[in-house]
Parts: sequence; structure tokens; C-alpha cells
Amino acid sequence: MVTVPKPKKREIITRAPFIHHDVGEVVVFHDEEGPTIDVVVKPEGSEQYAHFAITAIEAHQLADEMHRLGTIAQRAGWTPTILSDARVYLPGMTDEQIIERLDRLYQRRGGLVIGFRGRLDRAAGRALALEVHMETLDRSVRLVEEHAETFSGVPELADRLSELRASLEDVRQLYIAEQERQP
Repeated sequence: MVTVPKPKKREIITRAPFIHHDVGEVVVFHDEEGPTIDVVVKPEGSEQYAHFAITAIEAHQLADEMHRLGTIAQRAGWTPTILSDARVYLPGMTDEQIIERLDRLYQRRGGLVIGFRGRLDRAAGRALALEVHMETLDRSVRLVEEHAETFSGVPELADRLSELRASLEDVRQLYIAEQERQP
């Protein structure tokens, strides 16, 4: 009598594209040996192919390492040229302050910060300037509100205070509209 082994039962937990659906796929499944992550890399239109399986802990380790490498690569992009270009939009800031802002902008814009020939993208520069202007506006509004009660008892100042509040709100709306136009 011949015994045929039972096929392994693989219960798919989830699946996702590997970077992009044209690049490959990640399938998380559970079988007799526990949860496993299968990664298939097969770029569309290419003869290249790679397949490997990792455990959940290995996936976490890989993600941590990729994050570390991504941070190093991102920081390497902040060349003296980029910092100089950003300084135009962020006068008076140190390199570290500029780098912090570039890092946040990089995350918000999905990496679209460096433009033509390794220069700061103009839209990115405007976004940096806009961020600084919004912060200045917020500080101004807080100061006005902080001292509003003191000046509200003086009739000629109360009217001017209302005008100032309205002007600050108009500027806020302009900045918000500009932020919404940013890519």
C-alpha cells in the first residue's frame, strides 16, 4: 500500500503588494508550522524573480533595519545645497532645525522634496515658508487673545482688537488655502 502525504493546508491571513503590485506580493499565511510571511519579488516586465519566507519576528527585524537605512538615506539627501536652498525659506535657523523641518516635510509629501539637479523643490520651499508663517500667525493670535481682556475695557482699543482678530483670521484662511494647493 502506498501512502500519499496530505497536502499542507495554508490558511491565508492577509496579502499585500510588495512595494507596489507591479513589483511583487507578500502573503501572510498560517499552516501546520505556524504563521509565515511569503515574499515574492517579480517585477513586471522583468525576468528577475525572488522568493523567500520569513517569520513575524524576522519581518519586524527587517522593518526596523529598513527604517534605519531609510533614515540614513533620507538624511544623506540633505546636502549642503539643499540646506542652503532651504535657508532662503527658513532664515535664521540652524542646520539641525532645517533638517528637522525637511524630515517632517519629506514624510508629509511622500519624499517629494528634492527637485531638479539636486536642488530643493520650489513647492517644498514654499511649504517650508508657509509652515513658518503659520507658526508665527499662531503665536500672534495667542498673544492677541492673551491680552484681549486687558484691552477690551478701552473702547477705542476694543474696536481695533476686533479688526486685528478679523485680519489675523483672513491671513489664516489664505495660508490654509495655500496649504491645500500644495502637492
